[in-house]
Amino acid sequence: MNLRKYNSHSPDKATPAPAEGSAMDIASVKADILSSLRKEISSVIREEPKSTLAEEFDSLTKEIKAVKTEIVNNTAAICTEIEQVKAHVKTVEVGLSTWSDEVVSVQETVQDLNKQMKDLQENCEDLEGRMRRGNIRITGVPEHPGSSSPTAVSKLIQEVLQMEKEVRVERSHRSLMQRRPGDTPRVIIARLHNEGDVMDILRRACDRAGQLKYKGNPIAMFPDYTANVAKARAAFTEVRRMLRGRQGIRYGLFYPAKFRISHNNGIYSSNNNLSIQYIPMSVLRCRYVHTLHD
Repeated sequence: MNLRKYNSHSPDKATPAPAEGSAMDIASVKADILSSLRKEISSVIREEPKSTLAEEFDSLTKEIKAVKTEIVNNTAAICTEIEQVKAHVKTVEVGLSTWSDEVVSVQETVQDLNKQMKDLQENCEDLEGRMRRGNIRITGVPEHPGSSSPTAVSKLIQEVLQMEKEVRVERSHRSLMQRRPGDTPRVIIARLHNEGDVMDILRRACDRAGQLKYKGNPIAMFPDYTANVAKARAAFTEVRRMLRGRQGIRYGLFYPAKFRISHNNGIYSSNNNLSIQYIPMSVLRCRYVHTLHD
């Protein structure tokens, strides 16, 4: 348009005008093109990240919602399990409380039963000891057929202890332990008819301890105690050996296992063999046996 206008109004100066106008139009067109490209590029640059971000945001939102839904579901399941665990714990607590009461009751029952068992054991021990009062044990008698018969034992006692009256033996036998060749003769256990004869025989045997012989064989006679009583009395053997023959000291071992010492007009006794280990030292120094306790 500018070219046409310029040509109609200035015919004389038409030669330089077309070149200048053409250059301006080209520059303008370039500017318009560049401007349009810039706008399109700017639009593309703006719109494409927006759409991409929008898509990513939508995807992220969906994932967050899914995670949130899963968390809610898991939380509900966990809460349900926790409630179930609480219910189980409560049930267990109630059961434990009940069992605790029952255990206490059982412990009391066991204590009562232990006490009763101890009383029964003591009663059985006492009864067995009373039943053995009429028994004596004879060691060292050679074994051969008939050597432990009541008649043979009666003659043996009468001969060894030089007793005038006949000793009546109700029954007798060897100990039930198995004997192997070369072993010492088994003990003879004899049941006498009169307990008075038992006391007389044991007294005579004690007075002649270590001197009794039967057909050239040394023998010994002892009371027939139970295993527990014999073990308790054996604990005082060493003390009795050390006190034997001491001037001014009298001692005795009373049934079932009570050791008594008389020294300097003082009498001391003990059922506790642990304290007996101090007796020899104090007695040998001629002091009171103050270490004994009932």
